Amino acid sequence: MDKTIEPVNFNASQDLINHVGEIFDKLTKYNDRIVKADIYLKSLRETPTGDKSVEVRIFLPGKDVFVDQAAESFISAAQQAFDRLKVILTKEKEKQRSH
Repeated sequence: MDKTIEPVNFNASQDLINHVGEIFDKLTKYNDRIVKADIYLKSLRETPTGDKSVEVRIFLPGKDVFVDQAAESFISAAQQAFDRLKVILTKEKEKQRSH
């Protein structure tokens, strides 16, 4: 799986980028047809709590899956996005098997 991690409007540390990458590396266990993953890390300064957002677009043959999660930290937002993607990708794989 080809993976791009891009911080938007801030400078992310290499440790953060590596940790987020490790989280999403596990997605191939749930669907082996993933072509590419684009991951965007955004700091939501305009919110009163200053939440962090992780947006993920997964490219499957013939279909894209998009998930956007916000939380108090990038790691927890990434983990929540991973959990949602895990469910979606598992359902997509089951659909492929049934056809």
